[in-house]
Amino acid sequence: MCTLILLWRAVDGYDLVVGMNRDESALRPSEPPAFLEGEPAIVAPHDRQAGGTWIGASGNGLLMALSNRRGRMSTSARSRGLLLLDALKSPTIPALDVLLQREVQAHEYNFFTALAATRRDLRFFRYDGQLSVTRGHEGLNLLTNEGGNPVGDPKAEVVQDLLSKAPTRAVKDAVRTLQATLRAHASSGGVSLCNHAMGGGTVSSIILALSNADPGENVLLYADGAPCQTPYRDYHEVIRRLPSPD
Repeated sequence: MCTLILLWRAVDGYDLVVGMNRDESALRPSEPPAFLEGEPAIVAPHDRQAGGTWIGASGNGLLMALSNRRGRMSTSARSRGLLLLDALKSPTIPALDVLLQREVQAHEYNFFTALAATRRDLRFFRYDGQLSVTRGHEGLNLLTNEGGNPVGDPKAEVVQDLLSKAPTRAVKDAVRTLQATLRAHASSGGVSLCNHAMGGGTVSSIILALSNADPGENVLLYADGAPCQTPYRDYHEVIRRLPSPD
């Protein structure tokens, strides 16, 4: 049950600030964020089992993430992580829309919801046999296995409650708030954002903030394990190499 929190146009000087917990099997190997040369350049962690990634940012100013949906579980379907890596090469969100429409017609994919954001546009792409699109909004946006900004999702309600009590206007405050939120455990039978289960649970956590003006001020933190137990490591030297699209 992955959880993504996006603060869109809500942090001073940083229109794209995101935190995401990845919930997976503990046996599924992955690698921390790396800089991938190309046109455009991409920064993303790597899924070593199926290839691709679950979150990334490009030199075109595109931020993307993907969450699995319940439903189709075909073992022959193309990797959704590879689709996300392909999609990150799109020059714009309208171009991405065209690519996704073409891909789900040409290949078999298990169901997913993808978030795509730039400083000017924010959309959720839901695929459950048909591809549909909804727009996000300024402020807090959420992506879970229930979809983009899901109504009535208990996990979304927990996030909204936690962030309503914490400062997020300055980037340092936003990063600290995201760290604390992504470490949150349930109390009195509630919903956890950091999950622990036999053989899996929250296996990594990432926080990314893209500066509007200076790539040297970009922020990238990554915990290679449950964030309640694993310190976030600073990957500034990786994310600062991502060029500004403007």
